[in-house]
Amino acid sequence: MARRTHKKSRNGCLQCKRRHVKCDETTPRCVNCTTADIQCQYLSHKAKRPSPPEVISVVSGADETVPPSGLAVGTPKSDDRDTYRSSNASPGLASDRMGLCFDIHDMELLHHWSTATYATLTPELDQQEMWQTTVIRVGMNHPFLLFEILGIAALHLAVSRPDQKKLYYARATELQNNALTGFNNDVTQVDESNCTAILLYSSLLGVHILANRSETANLGLSEYLDHLLRYIEMTRGVRNLVIADWWRFLQGSEIQPLTRLSVKDAKRPYNIPRECQQLSDLIQESDLSHSSIQAYNQAIDRLFWVYDVADVPASTHDNIRWVISWPVQLSAEYMMLLNQRRPEALIILAYYGVVLHSYRKSWAIGDCGAHLVNAVNAQVGSYWQRWLSWPMQIVGNS
Repeated sequence: MARRTHKKSRNGCLQCKRRHVKCDETTPRCVNCTTADIQCQYLSHKAKRPSPPEVISVVSGADETVPPSGLAVGTPKSDDRDTYRSSNASPGLASDRMGLCFDIHDMELLHHWSTATYATLTPELDQQEMWQTTVIRVGMNHPFLLFEILGIAALHLAVSRPDQKKLYYARATELQNNALTGFNNDVTQVDESNCTAILLYSSLLGVHILANRSETANLGLSEYLDHLLRYIEMTRGVRNLVIADWWRFLQGSEIQPLTRLSVKDAKRPYNIPRECQQLSDLIQESDLSHSSIQAYNQAIDRLFWVYDVADVPASTHDNIRWVISWPVQLSAEYMMLLNQRRPEALIILAYYGVVLHSYRKSWAIGDCGAHLVNAVNAQVGSYWQRWLSWPMQIVGNS
């Protein structure tokens, strides 16, 4: 498939340039490097970055903004924005306390979230209630979360109303860009006042990256693999920002239902398909350093836990309950090996593709799992194909 063109970040950091993602050019550390927990370096002649754009008022019209992160889904085409403005021009509803404006069509998105989208995230009733009401209440005090909630609702409507998907995808992009800008400007440190909002926002942002079909429609297999790795890096950033230091606090907070079950409570051995055992055999048979073996074994253990709690691959799901539970637990060592495209790391990733494939009935996931498994299969050499026979069989037979 033809590769799409995009605006390049001329003054981006060296790490973003090397990884071929758009840099938001924040100094001294851009959002991508902060999220991935890696060093951020700029060329010495880098020009000073202008002040971030103000948050868009959708009442006055959505002007083009530069997303603060290369993980944003891209800026909608000008004709998409013009179409959205002309079709959605209406008097706005404003909140003076937040200094933000939302129009009647954003209220449509909020209504859709609270009547439909929330129920697609989990089958558990107490968690559904939390996503329906608590998350909106938290978002009222943290606009970056509210923007992301509306963005997810727009993506859901793009799937539910395919005849209007172009409009909803454009609006979802603008909302995500606003959310990223707000997050970058507002969150200077993590504390009790914002850790709940950060966890919720980061989780939804990972879902946004997976669910935005407008960003992946024309990607080749190699580019799709890059896309999934960015999703994993972003999702793993949740642990760096919140989970490591604030998990005990979150367990007693208003989002407690999300923290009810963790890998620490798991009973081993896990109930997993016998074919999964070959992952452990792969690590034992490979010539690896001690640190790599530890990183791989931890990633496999966490993956097997997800297989167990989600009953993969025997069950298929129409929600996203356990989708991000594996990426959020990955170590920096494993991420380094994955970014280096080490075959062992990619093969483990393909088995996560089977997890995603078990959630293919979810509007947000769809064929992500099959694409991921095929992308890994195309990346590794023929020597490694035998380790991928089972994941390929699972996605092929479905």
